[in-house]
Amino acid sequence: MEASEESHETQVIQPDPDFAPDWPEDVRMLCARLFDQYDAAEIRNRDNLGASSFDDAPGRVAEVAQMVRDLSLERWGDLSLDIKGGLNGQLQELMNTLDAMVVLTSNDDGFVQQRENLNNRQAELYDWFRNNLPPAAILARVRRDQDGTANLGADTEKVEQLRSDTAGLDVAVEALKKELSSQQEAVKQARASAGQSASEELSAVYSDRANDCEHVAKRWLIALGIAVPAVAGIALLTFLALRPDKGAEDAHDFAGLGFGLFVLGLLAFIVRICAQNFRVNRHLAAVARSKLSSISTFQRLVASVADDELRSAVTLTLAQSIFAVEETGLVDGSGDHVTLVERVVATSVPAVK
Repeated sequence: MEASEESHETQVIQPDPDFAPDWPEDVRMLCARLFDQYDAAEIRNRDNLGASSFDDAPGRVAEVAQMVRDLSLERWGDLSLDIKGGLNGQLQELMNTLDAMVVLTSNDDGFVQQRENLNNRQAELYDWFRNNLPPAAILARVRRDQDGTANLGADTEKVEQLRSDTAGLDVAVEALKKELSSQQEAVKQARASAGQSASEELSAVYSDRANDCEHVAKRWLIALGIAVPAVAGIALLTFLALRPDKGAEDAHDFAGLGFGLFVLGLLAFIVRICAQNFRVNRHLAAVARSKLSSISTFQRLVASVADDELRSAVTLTLAQSIFAVEETGLVDGSGDHVTLVERVVATSVPAVK
């Protein structure tokens, strides 16, 4: 067993040309073990642990190995005392932790707690390497910068080609912007023209409606003027014809009185119909004239608002005022009493809630 271990150590300890020449031999041996002895599958140990394997450990080990390689370019004498005094111990502790992780199995007593302790210990060691080694690896950073500069020099032609392509794309973008700007202007003009045409057509509709309502209102006014004296005359004649004699107590006289009241109510209803239709048509004519005035000032009022949000609110308010449904006045439950009797009864009888 000891012979195999000695042969194993002899196999993994190889001089690394990237190491600075003054590094101690024991540190170089530990670094060589870190570089060559472990692979990702072995550290993860999924065959023995299954779902409890060390999934994060291989990535941490790879990062630590790269940090050590970067640090190996520096002269040992130029490193800080913290690194020179702690690197050997930290590497040895990391090796011991990795060796324990590799041999751990799910059949071991308390393997869950052992796995947790090993994982936490490896994380602590990883934090130490990450906090101390990268700031000291100056030559590695310089070499990477030089490699990046060399790659940029090798790709100069590609960069120039990309710049040329970018310039061509910029020209195409500017052309598209101009085209879109011209199209937006054309759309605005078309929208304004359509809005003006719609306003004129709608104005014509409301103007015709207002004229028609005014004409009908005049007709009903004439009918009302004729109906009032005619109803008054008919009512007088009915009263004279059906008036009972003084002191009469005949049932026919009372029936005639009731019929007379019915005739008077019917005549009052006729007068009310004429008056209501006159009032309704005058109201509709006034509403149409009001909407006609709103439409005539709609475009100028909207165009005078500079803010887009405020313009949208003004447009919505004006549109609602123009296209809102107005009450015609033909049906009014609060005052549509057709006879004097209904008016008296409505005022004397309390409302039912």
